[in-house]
Amino acid sequence: MSDKVPRLDRLRSVREWLAWQLRRTDDTIAELERQEAAAARTARTPPKPTPGWKLALRRAGGRATPDAVHRSDCGMAGKNTKPLPREQALRALTEDGITACPYCRPDNDLGVL
Repeated sequence: MSDKVPRLDRLRSVREWLAWQLRRTDDTIAELERQEAAAARTARTPPKPTPGWKLALRRAGGRATPDAVHRSDCGMAGKNTKPLPREQALRALTEDGITACPYCRPDNDLGVL
């Protein structure tokens, strides 16, 4: 008997291996499509930013003095600002008498009327 495997058996073995490779490739493609779909859903619904506040400062007599309280996304604050936590922004508006920006209205977000 010959030690050689018949050609038909070799071709069947190659076909089985190729079918196995094709299943693995299909599984990988399906997983990547699931990941892309999940990433697209996440990209469509960005998280809502929490509002922040900042204190606009102006120069008066060589010193920086508080000018107005703004929301962190307000473009009217200028460049000379200082970030404020919620409690300090409330205190600045209520106790310190610092005005609220008439454009972004941080007093509405803070509940100060």
